[in-house]
Amino acid sequence: MPLRRLTLAERAAPTRYATASAVFLAALALRFAVLPVDQRAGFITFYPAIVLVFYLCGTGPGLWVLVLSAVCGLYIFYPPYWGWALTPTSALVALSFVGSSLIIALVMRTLQNGHRRLGEALARMELSDARWKAMVNDQSDVVLRFDARGAVLFANDTAQRLFGEAARPGRPGRWRRAVHPEDLARVLDRLATLSPAKPSVRFDCRVLDVDGEVHWIDFVDHAFHDSARRLLEVQSVGREVTELTEARQALEGVVREQHAMLHSDLVGIIKIRRRDTVWANSAFERMFGYEPGELLGKSSRILYPDAESYLALGRDAYKVLQAGGTYRAQARMVKKSGDTVWVDISGTMLTAQRDESLWMMLDITALKMREQRIEALAYHDALTGLPNRALLLQLLERELATRRRLNNELAVCFVDLDRFKPINDAHGHDAGDRVLEVVAERLQESVRGNDIVARLGGDEFVVVLTHLPDAVVVRDTLGRLLERLRAPIALPDGAVAVISASVGVAVCPGDAQGTQGLLRRADQAMYEAKGAGRDQLRFYAR
Repeated sequence: MPLRRLTLAERAAPTRYATASAVFLAALALRFAVLPVDQRAGFITFYPAIVLVFYLCGTGPGLWVLVLSAVCGLYIFYPPYWGWALTPTSALVALSFVGSSLIIALVMRTLQNGHRRLGEALARMELSDARWKAMVNDQSDVVLRFDARGAVLFANDTAQRLFGEAARPGRPGRWRRAVHPEDLARVLDRLATLSPAKPSVRFDCRVLDVDGEVHWIDFVDHAFHDSARRLLEVQSVGREVTELTEARQALEGVVREQHAMLHSDLVGIIKIRRRDTVWANSAFERMFGYEPGELLGKSSRILYPDAESYLALGRDAYKVLQAGGTYRAQARMVKKSGDTVWVDISGTMLTAQRDESLWMMLDITALKMREQRIEALAYHDALTGLPNRALLLQLLERELATRRRLNNELAVCFVDLDRFKPINDAHGHDAGDRVLEVVAERLQESVRGNDIVARLGGDEFVVVLTHLPDAVVVRDTLGRLLERLRAPIALPDGAVAVISASVGVAVCPGDAQGTQGLLRRADQAMYEAKGAGRDQLRFYAR
């Protein structure tokens, strides 16, 4: 980031006073040049000098030039010229000059303060805008803003990738190209209901991506109106629910075919009266591991992992059901065996007077597990299963916070394998992968359960030793680790590889106290170990 050049008013006092004096001398010279001495307009060229100095150099230099101007004006340009003889006229003129100059100073100071506050406000606004844009663009949800004419004002990166030209700011209504033709009329009808009294609306619809593929998006649109109730903007936030919508559509199809639905092997159905079970189909009983008829008469509380979950769903769901709506949610529930099952749950009120409701549940445990696997891949190395750089930074931040609380030591150890590339070149990448897997196992086996082992990529690993009483423990632990790494490794092609590692260590709090500082200094120490002949351990040294 380039350094901002200092303004004159921010420079050192000698510079500002020297500049002010130069401006005064220039004004004095200009007065001699434009009018004879006896014309008495002694202060005529000093006014602009006062304004300029107050603006450029600040209050102190401005007052300095004001004093010089008043003294020189009286001494040189008023009788007896080049001498002192204060008359009522000259005194009045001098006081007028001083008073008007002070007013100028006050005005200039006020303007400068206002300009500074305005600049700070603009800087805060720009920072807030940058933060908002970064937050919105990092979302996986679609975010769009429209003006009152329906023209796109803003589309985040997700919306631009999904809709392409239809999300580009420009002609009103261009966004309609992205809506499935069969759903457009319904979408427009829902948007027409927006008003100051009802500023938000939620709906799902089909959209077409840049390749013509169909997606289901759950949108929440919020309208912003001015004090005159005129529409200013509409913000639309959408989340893709293609899989969920397709599952719900399948569920609704089963509902329309009642007989098939009741005997379905896929959808669990339960009828509840005052939250006690009065009927459950065979699919529901199998889903939760109960024998036929075992649930009858029992409270549905046994399906929930805890009382809080049971009460929370009751509060949320029955408000919707009693209003005549259908409640839909994803919930974590418990089988008879105690195992957890994730369900897509949909409920509707049958008879409000008897407090009877019908609930249909679809087992989405596999979908949830897939989501968890995707999340795990984002934070773990695919080959070794170790934490990757992103997770390492989070874990290290957590351990640093714990260290500050307990006031003990922590060591970050940068481990780089020696002569790893020749193994890849001679035996292939399968051999290299095998070496990395074995190294990961040996690193984990060489440290305690509360320590951290991560792979940054390639043949680079990081070991974080936590809750250390002193650096001696670090040296002993890493000595055993280096010895263990030297053990031969059997390769897939029958060959045997022998490797070593260079290790650099940075200790907190002695070497650094922040995440990046510790990693950087451990890396430097590792390069010193490499330079010392490899298969070495080096602590960071300033």
